[in-house]
Amino acid sequence: MGDFDHVVAAFQASPLFAELMEMAATEDFSRLESAAKRQHFVPQMLLREFCREKDGKDWIFQLDITSGQVLRVSPQRAASRRHLYTVVEEDGSRSNQNEGYLALVESHAATALRRFLSDPLGLTDADRATLAFFVALQTQRTPAAAARINEIANSALQMLAGSMFSDRQAFAERYRELFGTEGTPEEIESFRQETIAAVSGGRVRLVDRGGAAFSVGMQHAAEQSFMLFEFDWTLLRCPGAFVTSDRAFAMHDPTPPYPWSTQGILSSPKAETTIPLSEDACVLLRPLGHGLEVQDISEPDAQIVNLRTYGWADGYIFGSTQQAVVNVRKAAKAQPKHVVKPRAPCQLTILDPDPDDDSFAQTNVRRGWPARLRYEGVMHDYVVIPIDRPHPDLHAKVDAAVERRTRKRFGVGEEAALEARMSVNPIHPLDLG
Repeated sequence: MGDFDHVVAAFQASPLFAELMEMAATEDFSRLESAAKRQHFVPQMLLREFCREKDGKDWIFQLDITSGQVLRVSPQRAASRRHLYTVVEEDGSRSNQNEGYLALVESHAATALRRFLSDPLGLTDADRATLAFFVALQTQRTPAAAARINEIANSALQMLAGSMFSDRQAFAERYRELFGTEGTPEEIESFRQETIAAVSGGRVRLVDRGGAAFSVGMQHAAEQSFMLFEFDWTLLRCPGAFVTSDRAFAMHDPTPPYPWSTQGILSSPKAETTIPLSEDACVLLRPLGHGLEVQDISEPDAQIVNLRTYGWADGYIFGSTQQAVVNVRKAAKAQPKHVVKPRAPCQLTILDPDPDDDSFAQTNVRRGWPARLRYEGVMHDYVVIPIDRPHPDLHAKVDAAVERRTRKRFGVGEEAALEARMSVNPIHPLDLG
């Protein structure tokens, strides 16, 4: 990518970040308090770019991707929920600062977006920084994004349960600290096993109190925005051709690094992220290197973009006319190969290899995957666990393998207490080399 000092200078020149830094310096965040009860996960500033006026009011057409039903709705009601971003504090009070934060970003992004659409090749670094943050934030602010954050957190909890509670002696000591001397060793061990089973089976889960997941997503967006700034930006133009969705973006990766990889802004060098900006324009972001161009495309090419938008929709697509959204649904049925849908993230768990146990390698080969993966210069066994739902069978298989291999390494028999703390190593696929 480019000189990082150049990136920092661009963000410092952004009026949005100047305001955020001023608030941080004074520790005065009062301007972020919001009284808004209906909160949009697709900003009205974007939705209005797909509106048409009728009887003195703006309207947008909403198509339910499940039923095909089309309704004409107002941008004030579309892609919104009551108290979506409200955070319930420990004392029971409610904070609406997430909503205020999003409103602040949108106010600056609206100005930058108008300039970008009117003079795309004249985009300044400051406006590019503002829009990069706006796009990154959009990928993290939808209900689908919050659900994914919660699923990732719970998947990590399920994976760690076997490791956290694997030391029988440590578990028993902690149990007695909490509950006193009551309970026989057999009862404590039974409780330990039940705890592991409850967590790995999804019966014990982390619960998002209000908008906590969105707070995590907003922090992640800040990190992503620096990468997006340095991406290649192409403004695709085709008059009246584009629709948007209740996610407002789509991702496509034609060259995922592994068969189980999910799409991400940087999931591979050829990953593509599209964000419809109006019915006439859509920005295409690729990690190719800080380019900026404008490309007029045909209606069939614009429809391919729309089919990605359709595939990534959580429940609805939006367009300026009824015919526009209906045509996308018809095209989705006629060209299903172009309907790119988000793939559920997976928990990738690395295990130390055992020369006498190739069961994991054999399972992976049968799936058409690599038998083993190289991690930190050494070939390891691995297990891929989807996070879309609990997989207690896979967690149990990993826990059993780790215990079996730990006993073998330390020469501990099956009936003897295993005092060594077992561990598994959940990692990000991009950390593999």
